Amino acid sequence: MTNDALVASLGSLRDALRSAALVLPLDGLEEATATRDEAVAQIEDYLLPRLADIDAPLLAVLGGSTGAGKSTLTNSLVGEEVTTAGVLRPTTRAPVLVHHPDDEAWFMGEGVLPDVPRSTGAQPAEGDSHGLGAGPTSALHLVPSASLPVGLALLDSPDIDSVETANHELAAQLLGAADLWMFVTTAARYADAVPWEVLAKAAERAAAVALIVNRIPPDGDAVRMISEDVRRMLDAKGLGSATLFALQEVPLIDGRLTGGETAIRNWLGELVADAEARAAVVRGTVQGAVASLEPRARRVAEAVTQQAQAVDALRQASRTRARSAITHVDAQLGSGVLLRGEVLDRFREQVGTAAWMDSLQRGVGRIRDRITSLFTGDTPVVEAARGRLQDNLVSLIDDAVATSVEQAVGDWRGLPGGTHALRSFPGYRMAPDRIADLVDRWQDEVIGLVRSKAEGKVATARWASLGVNGAGVALMTFLFASTGGLTGGEVAVAGGTAAVSQALLTAVLGEQAVRDLTSSARRGLLAVVSEIAEAAHTDLRGALDDIPDADLADTLTATAGQVASSGRGGR
Repeated sequence: MTNDALVASLGSLRDALRSAALVLPLDGLEEATATRDEAVAQIEDYLLPRLADIDAPLLAVLGGSTGAGKSTLTNSLVGEEVTTAGVLRPTTRAPVLVHHPDDEAWFMGEGVLPDVPRSTGAQPAEGDSHGLGAGPTSALHLVPSASLPVGLALLDSPDIDSVETANHELAAQLLGAADLWMFVTTAARYADAVPWEVLAKAAERAAAVALIVNRIPPDGDAVRMISEDVRRMLDAKGLGSATLFALQEVPLIDGRLTGGETAIRNWLGELVADAEARAAVVRGTVQGAVASLEPRARRVAEAVTQQAQAVDALRQASRTRARSAITHVDAQLGSGVLLRGEVLDRFREQVGTAAWMDSLQRGVGRIRDRITSLFTGDTPVVEAARGRLQDNLVSLIDDAVATSVEQAVGDWRGLPGGTHALRSFPGYRMAPDRIADLVDRWQDEVIGLVRSKAEGKVATARWASLGVNGAGVALMTFLFASTGGLTGGEVAVAGGTAAVSQALLTAVLGEQAVRDLTSSARRGLLAVVSEIAEAAHTDLRGALDDIPDADLADTLTATAGQVASSGRGGR
C-alpha cells in the first residue's frame, strides 16, 4: 500500500481539494465545506504520514461528547494524571497525547498531524492557550509516560459537541488522524444524535472503532440491556465489527476509575503486542480512509459544479446587460440627441430654421454653400463641434453602461449566490476621462477613414473647402442626425444637418464611399461602446474570479478515481 502511485495520487487529490473554493452560500455549502476540509486534513494528518511509515506507533484517539469521561478514562488507562478533566464546559480544551518515551521522535516530528503545533512540559491551565490568551487551543500537548507500552499512544481530544467551533473542529481533525477510534459515551447519552453522526463517519471510512459506554448503573441488568441496545445500534450503522466496552459506574480514587478500565488496558496491550493484529488495525483504517476519499471527493465535486453553474448564470446576466448597453447606444445614434447643443446652434446661426424650411422647397444649393463654412479646415467651429459631439457621446455611453451595470446588479440579487458575490463589488467606477479618451480615439479614426477615402481628391476645390477634419465632423453629424430625440425647430435643423452633411460628403467622395464610411464609423463607435461596457462588467464579474470553474469538478473526480485505483492496487 505504500507505493509511490498511491502517495502521488493522494497528493494530487489533496491539492485539488484545496483548490475547491466553495464561496457562494448555496444549498449544502456547509456540509460540502466540512467534507472537503476533513478529507484534506485526513490526507495530510494521517494517510501520507502513515503510508510513509506503516510501522510507526499506533495512535488511539479518545473522542466523545462533553462530560463523557474521556480525560478520566485516559488517566485511568495510563495509571497517572496525564490530562486534566475540566470542571467547566467544554471540558477538554487542549488535546493531550500520551506516548511512551521511546516514541517521542515520531510524535514530536512531522510523522502525524504535521501542521498541528506541539507543546511539552506542564499542561496549560484551563483557559490558558499557551500564552495566546483565554479560549481553546489547537496546540497538541505531548506527555511521555513509561506506563504505556512502546508503539501505543493515547490522545485525549476535545469534545465533539463543544459549543466552541474551534474545539469540535479540532476533535474531528484528531479523529481523522487516528488508527483507532475510541469513542466514549455514557449510559444516559449513548443514543444522542451527535455521537452517532460522528460514528457514521467512522463507518464511512471503515475505521477501527472501540465504543466505550461509561457510567452504567451497577444494579440489575443495566449492563446487559444497554450493551444489547448499543450493539443493535452499531450493527444498524454499519459498525458491527466495532469492539464494545460497557463500564459500570464506580467511585473514583484520585480521579481515576477503579477496575472497569482494566479490560480496555489489556485489550490495547494485546493489540500492540500482536504484530499481526496491530497491522490489521492500521491496514484496515488506512484502506478504509483511502476508499472513502472517492465518494467524499465526488460530493465536493458536486458542490464545485453547483458553484460553477451559479457563476455561469451570474456571468451570463452580466453579459446580457453589457450587450444591452451597446443596443441602447446603437438605438440612440440616429435619434438626434447627440446633436443637441453647439452643433445645432451653429446650424441655426448659419441658416436659421425658417430659411432652412424654405430651402427644402427650392433646393439646397445655396444653403449648402453656406453650411460648408461650418466644416472648413481646422476652424474653431470644427473643433467646437467635434468637442460637443464628444461630450454628448461620453454622456450617452456613460449613462448606458452605468445603467447596464445597475441592471446586472439587480439581476444578481435575484440569482443564487449573487447577493454574496456583490459584497466584493465596489460599484460602477468607470472614469468619464477614460470614456472620453476612447471616444476621442474613435473620432480620430473617423477622420482617418475620411482621409483614406479622399486620397487623390485632395486637390479638388470642393475638398479643399471642406478639409479633412471638417469632412470628419460632417460624417459624424450625418451619422447622428435624425428626428427621434428632438422637438420643434430642432427637427428641421437636425434633418437639414443630415442632408447637408450627406450632400457635402457625396459631392467630394461619392455616394458609395459615404455609405461605406458611415457603416465603418458606426461599427467603430459600437466597438468603443462594447470595450467600455466589457471593462465595466469585467469589474463586476471580478467578484467571481476566485470561484473555480467546472473543470475542477472533473479534476476532483478523476484524481479521486486514481486514488481509489492506486489503493486497490496496493492491497
